[in-house]
Amino acid sequence: MIKTLFIAPYQGLAETVKNLRNYDDELHIDVKVGNLEEGIQIAKAAEAEGYDLIISRGGTASQIEEQINIPVVDIKISGYDMLRVFALLKGVQGKAALVGFPNISRGASTICSILDMDVKTITISSREEVTELLSELKEDGFSVVIGDVVTVRQAERVGLQGILITSGKEAVMESFEEAKRLYHLTQKMQAQAAVYSDVIENFPQSVMMVDHDGEVVLRNRRFREQFDIKIAEEPDLLEVLKTVQTERKGIWRSASLQKEKYHVYGYPTSEDKSQVTFLLQKQFIGEEQGLKIRNSLSYIPISGETQVAKNMRENLKRYAELEEPIWIEGEPGTGRMMFACNLHFEKYGQHAPLLSFDLSVADTEVIREYFTSPNSLLPNEATVVFENVHLLAKEKQESLKILLHDLPGNFKIILVSDHSIGTRVRNGDFDHDLFYKIPAVNVYIPPLRDRVKDIKELAQAFITQNHMNFGYEAVGIRRDALNPLINYHWPGNITQLKQTIDKLMITSNQSYIEKADVEHIMTDLTREKTVSMKNGISIEGTLKDMEKQIILKVMEQEDHNQSRVAKRLGMNRTTLWRKLNS
Repeated sequence: MIKTLFIAPYQGLAETVKNLRNYDDELHIDVKVGNLEEGIQIAKAAEAEGYDLIISRGGTASQIEEQINIPVVDIKISGYDMLRVFALLKGVQGKAALVGFPNISRGASTICSILDMDVKTITISSREEVTELLSELKEDGFSVVIGDVVTVRQAERVGLQGILITSGKEAVMESFEEAKRLYHLTQKMQAQAAVYSDVIENFPQSVMMVDHDGEVVLRNRRFREQFDIKIAEEPDLLEVLKTVQTERKGIWRSASLQKEKYHVYGYPTSEDKSQVTFLLQKQFIGEEQGLKIRNSLSYIPISGETQVAKNMRENLKRYAELEEPIWIEGEPGTGRMMFACNLHFEKYGQHAPLLSFDLSVADTEVIREYFTSPNSLLPNEATVVFENVHLLAKEKQESLKILLHDLPGNFKIILVSDHSIGTRVRNGDFDHDLFYKIPAVNVYIPPLRDRVKDIKELAQAFITQNHMNFGYEAVGIRRDALNPLINYHWPGNITQLKQTIDKLMITSNQSYIEKADVEHIMTDLTREKTVSMKNGISIEGTLKDMEKQIILKVMEQEDHNQSRVAKRLGMNRTTLWRKLNS
């Protein structure tokens, strides 16, 4: 039995290998995910554990081969792989370019010509070329970049849509055969290992400093009181250290340490910037109080050909540059937070966090303390999103106005509400000035039923995402299979469409989603709607009336156990009590 480790540069390839690893009784195949430097570390550990050989792909395979003494098999990019990528491109909008090393770009031009695909092909010789090259492509009007893991990740950092060239089962099976041949020819086995654990990560009041190797060189008294030195091995802290050493500047992150949430600020402190200092501070407001912190967001392509989609793409940069707050409204599931995340990325990239406060849970006075407390560790710059503003009680609306006025100018402010806000203002239930005078612009995102022309591109975007992330077979959807999707009213909007495409991708074992598959799923959707109607929830009255009905229905189903009801409805018991007694 040949003990083989498959190091996949991306998750989708790992899933493909898992489905094929019983292909040959002579091979015992384990699978791990790691790209470039991360893949090298996995390979070194595997060598120490006595693996006979490694299988990987592209730059990861070549770099691993330089670092270890056991055989390495490189998966070749096949014509089938290129055909799959170009099939994914059919539903993508904008100019596209393929950027890759010679083993990727070699046959791309010929295949593009045969398939009549307008794709620019660029060959690179080192990963250092990628950043500058992608920036130039963006300036030249390109919006889509095809390539390997490094290229796709960098494309997302600069605001381009990245499409990963995936390896199909044909290339994987060929690598298995090559692995057996290479093993029998060389019989290389050496056990040399180096397992390196970088250390560190940080949080307010407690201070820790590490050297360029990640060894702790300083801990202040508060740190020793609160933490064991092993805290430096926490995954979240290690990620911060790596980013600081790479970027050579301070970064702010939210981290989970010893089952608690902390704010972490890491920054280089020595003259050569090789040492990193961490400040650690426990969060005094967490998710249960309505705060969610998002780190390292990536650009999310805005798909669609309607004027709504075009306006969102065209106005993104202008809105991001506004210093005044922005108000985004629309039905749940229309992509309000997605647009807020894109505004954040357009302004800050991945160098600042996005802080979101759910005003149906978070108290405005607690939020104020979060930003005004002298002991609070805050990022130097960030996007602050206030969600569910329409649910804010009348007596709290003035407090929010004052808070918005007092927030530091280095924060970008976004308010998110449902589409009923205008009616609430007219009925006197919501502050006129808060809605009309504070935001510089109000962005309305219409429901999916009013932008059905976008369904085709949205569906293809979700298919592409699933194909890359999970290695599913489908790369597209048949034209006639789109009709049931277009004709459905989508009460859950884009979120519901995505869930539907996710289900179709999981159940499909073909290259294209067929009409019969869609009709089966749509039957289930109709049945779910019928069951909901039979549950006896009336849609008469105000939103508050319907909410009360839903809470009472769940109370009945959970035998009036308020803890279970609150957990099921995604709220704390205090909020549940307030809603039941209002």
